[in-house]
Amino acid sequence: MILCASRISLTLLGCSMLAVGAASGFLLWPALEASDARHTECGRLLSQIERADDIAVERDRVRTELESVRASAHRVLRTIPSVPEQAHLMRMLAVGAGPDMGTQTIVAGEPLPASPSGNARLRAIPVTVEMIASFERVMEVLARAESDRRLVRPIHIKIQRPVAPLGAREEHFAPGGGTLVEARLELDAVFDGAMAAEAEQQP
Repeated sequence: MILCASRISLTLLGCSMLAVGAASGFLLWPALEASDARHTECGRLLSQIERADDIAVERDRVRTELESVRASAHRVLRTIPSVPEQAHLMRMLAVGAGPDMGTQTIVAGEPLPASPSGNARLRAIPVTVEMIASFERVMEVLARAESDRRLVRPIHIKIQRPVAPLGAREEHFAPGGGTLVEARLELDAVFDGAMAAEAEQQP
C-alpha cells in the first residue's frame, strides 16, 4: 500500500508539473511571440533610420553640388536685357579719380546687329573707352565689364606705354613716379532689340 501510494504521489506530482509547465507555456507563448515581433520591428525601424541617414547624406551632397553648379553658372552666364541700358553701361565702366588715374572718355554708338548671322532680335551697343591710367585701373575696367550681370563682349583691346621720356605729357606720369598707360577698349553690350521695340509700342 505504501509503494502504491508513492507511485500515485509521483504520478500526481508529475501530472502537476506537466500541468504547470503547460500552463506556463500557454501563458508565456504570446509574450515570446510579442517579444519576437518587437525585436523584428526594432530591426526594421533601425534599418529605416540607417536608410534615412543615408538619404540625408545624399540629399546634402546633391544640395552642395547644386549650389556649386548655380555658382558656376552665375559666374559664366549673362542676361540679355530688353533695353540698351546705356546709363548703366556708363556708370559701370567709369572709374573714379585718383593718383593712378589720368583721363577717361566713354563713347556709346548706335545699336548694331549683335551677330554676323543677322539675327534681327539681338542688337548691341558699341562702347569705346579711352583712358590714360595705370595698368591696374585699365584691368579694373575690363574686370567690371566681364563681371557685369549683362552680356558685355570685348571686341578690341589696345594698351601701350607712352613714348618719349623727356617730351612726355604730364598726365602720363603718376604722382609717385609710376608710368601710366594709354588704353583703348572697344566693347559691345548685347540687348534684345525685338523686346525693346515691343516695349516702345505698348501704350
